[in-house]
This record gives sequence, C-alpha cells and structure tokens, in this order.
Amino acid sequence: MIDVQRVYAALDVGCGEGRMTAALRARTAPGAWLVALDVQPDAVALARTWHQADGVRASIESLPLHAAQFELVTAGHVLPSAANIPRAVRELRRILAPGGVLLASADSESSGRRLLDWHVEACRRAGLADQAKRAAAPSARGRFTLENGAKILSRIFNAVEVHARDEALTFPSVDALLPLYGSGLHLRGAPALNDPGDAVALANKLQPHLRDIASAAAEPDGRVIVPRRSGCFLARAG
Repeated sequence: MIDVQRVYAALDVGCGEGRMTAALRARTAPGAWLVALDVQPDAVALARTWHQADGVRASIESLPLHAAQFELVTAGHVLPSAANIPRAVRELRRILAPGGVLLASADSESSGRRLLDWHVEACRRAGLADQAKRAAAPSARGRFTLENGAKILSRIFNAVEVHARDEALTFPSVDALLPLYGSGLHLRGAPALNDPGDAVALANKLQPHLRDIASAAAEPDGRVIVPRRSGCFLARAG
C-alpha cells in the first residue's frame, strides 16, 4: 500500500482522540512533520500535547494548508460528515504532493444494520412510531460508503483502490449489548431532548424491548452477533 516509514509529512484529518495521530507518529520517519486537524479544539489540544503534532482547528472543506505539502493524508470516517463532500475531496487532493496517498476509511451501507433494525423494532414496540420512522430513514453516513466512495474519489483522483474487511461486533450476552445501546444508540431518530434525564427515560423505555428482540436472535450459547463491513480507500495523487 504505502511505506509509512518513509513518509516525512503526514496529515490526520478528523484526529478526534488521536489514535491515528499516535499511529502515524510511531510509524512515520523519525522527525517527520505531523499535523492533526479537527473542528473540535479539545482534539487539537490533545494532539499537540500528547502526540507532538502541529494541531490545526479547521473544517475538512477549507484546509488552511498550502498545496502539495503532504505525502500521506488520513481521513478516518470523516468524509460522511462533510457538509460538501466533493469540495472536501478536492481539498484533500490539493494538499497532497505528487505521488502522495489519501487513506479514507468508511463503513458499508449494511454495516451494523442488524442492530439498527432491532432499534427500529424496539421503537415500534414501545409505541414510538415517529422515532422508528426517523431511525429507519437514510443517515448522513450513507453519503460516503464502501459502495459509493470509490466513484466519488475517482472524480478527483486518477487511481483509487478499495480495501474492505468483514468482521462482527460480538457480545457474550444480551446484557453485554445493552450498555452500548443505552450509551447513545437508543437516541437514533429521537426528537431533541432538553434534559439529560429524558435520554435516560428513553433508554429505560426501549431497553426491555431491545432485550426481547436481541434474545430471540441470539446464538445458542447466548452470544449476540452484529455483522459489520468496513474498510478504506487508497487514492493516489498523480
């Protein structure tokens, strides 16, 4: 794919908690110039403090960086959230040096669908028909997926490779699944909540239904398996 150990200038777009930034710092050439970019100031500060990276706060559609600066740019699951994906891709191409590589990760359209279907059914059983309808509607994630991402990138890049992998989220029991569901997945399709207690109340209302649905679909040994397909695109700048 790419010899990261010979990369002397790299950019991590949407650095978040800094896992990719840390990986780049550990694997790029000694003394490499590393930039971590995010719209959240806390993420930028973390990159500066813990990963010896130059932190930049900006959106992916308007990068305050000079053209042709980086040999490697990583964009981990951030393109679906861009307000203007074609413009974001053009910006990523602009800052890549000739022969540089963009690694952009994405999920499949079907990734995690099993859990979403269970959530929609839990909403219906709880009498929350409007939330069920909203939860089942297409999300922003579908704007850039393993299925359509290559076509989007190919409009700007001459060569695009797709590297996909099939895996699964496996929970030892339904009880192990419920905390993940209650941590935020139960809010999919919910109306705006004005009080943190409303989210807890909604979780308490939905979790018993999700428990019944997941229990019926569990493996004979009690495990709950949610198929997942994800991967990344490797796009080279000509």
